[in-house]
Amino acid sequence: MARRPTGSISRLRLPVLIALAIGTHVAFVIGWNKAPAPAPEFRTALAAVVAEPKATSEAALLPGERYIASNRFAVREGAEAAFEQRWAQRKSSLLTLPGFRWFSLMRRVATEGSDPPDDYSYISFTIWETKKDFNFWRKGPAFKEAHGGGGIMDFLGMIVSGFMTSKGPPKPFFWEGLAPVASADSQRLLSGPGGRPEADGKTLLDPEVFVATKRFNVAKGREEDFEKFWSERGDSQGTGFRFSQLLRRDQVPDDNCNYLGVTVWDDRAAFEKSTGMDDAGDMLAGQPMTLLYEGKLVLESEAGP
Repeated sequence: MARRPTGSISRLRLPVLIALAIGTHVAFVIGWNKAPAPAPEFRTALAAVVAEPKATSEAALLPGERYIASNRFAVREGAEAAFEQRWAQRKSSLLTLPGFRWFSLMRRVATEGSDPPDDYSYISFTIWETKKDFNFWRKGPAFKEAHGGGGIMDFLGMIVSGFMTSKGPPKPFFWEGLAPVASADSQRLLSGPGGRPEADGKTLLDPEVFVATKRFNVAKGREEDFEKFWSERGDSQGTGFRFSQLLRRDQVPDDNCNYLGVTVWDDRAAFEKSTGMDDAGDMLAGQPMTLLYEGKLVLESEAGP
């Protein structure tokens, strides 16, 4: 029996990828100024990224002071450095955009006594001042620049690279940022997407910050109580603290997480010296879950997060 050619992409797969890229490129151009319908799992990363989030704000809750757009990535084992290289060398003009506050590519690290709840080993995390600012970015040329540029070959390269490093398209999640607290002493970080052209795709990038997140499933009807509880919490903000926010989901949750606590530190040592928040008790419909990340390619505006 004849053997198929070996290599990173077989001859049979390459035409399929080219056809997929061309078809997606055409669909992307046609739907540039339209809000797309929810994409099934096999759709491309672009369809997922531009999915319109569902607003959930209510008058009784805390006002949203930020808007967070994020993507979850299931990166293939052994392809982590190549995945980071894509971000380290991609084009980006985030700092020039109105309302941009903060960005990081985050790599999940082990949490003692807890198994990962899913395969999403990386997330991108962008803080905007308002939802309007986020929508301005995703409908404008800066979005196109960050996702393959204007040429079909650039776009094809992005698709092939994503196929080689990820198990599927990214899955977006959107949040309103509540009660932001930031240190006035933190040194501004400015690497960001495209800020590490020396990345070789073989060695993981050094972390620039350490991010502690806590996932909450707040019981229906207890949202107002929980937000008040969070805003009055007594979290430590000692040496190495950078900022914290409570995030309220701005879409129907797909993972039993309607709130997310996020705290960013200079490094893991600073985080481990901090004290945690008190138990939220009967406000929750399940046990909270802590997930920890190394933040890389951090980019901060002059205004900070």
